[in-house]
Amino acid sequence: MKIVLNKCFGGFGLSHEAKMMIFEKRGIEVFPYLSKFGDEEFLYEKLSKEEAVSITRDITYFQKDPQLDSFSKDWGEEDEFDSIYLGFNDDRGNKDLVEVVEKLGEKASGKYSDLKVVEIPDGASYEISDYDGIETAHYGFQTGSV
Repeated sequence: MKIVLNKCFGGFGLSHEAKMMIFEKRGIEVFPYLSKFGDEEFLYEKLSKEEAVSITRDITYFQKDPQLDSFSKDWGEEDEFDSIYLGFNDDRGNKDLVEVVEKLGEKASGKYSDLKVVEIPDGASYEISDYDGIETAHYGFQTGSV
């Protein structure tokens, strides 16, 4: 079984290109916006495809096109454009994740990560630990916790 680990100081993170490829594999159209945090609001600026590639973090992906160059919303305001987040903390063996990291190689890694696909025995349970972001997989067939 293949899983994805981060192998450098920093932490697990996907590049914009990798996220867009996963959204595409899942048939989800998204609209990327640069997100900034104000004192009492979120600020969003529309990103072109070229700009989005050079931004390494703070991108929010919306499922509904805001059709605005920029906008803001209060901290507690409802998300009318359906932001979507890709989280793989509990599913590092996700088929889409593994395929994208294998295809893109180092381009799949976010700014503070170095993602690698590693193999563990099929059917093994695993837990991921980290030291300052560098991850190690502990696996076996009778893992548990007390």
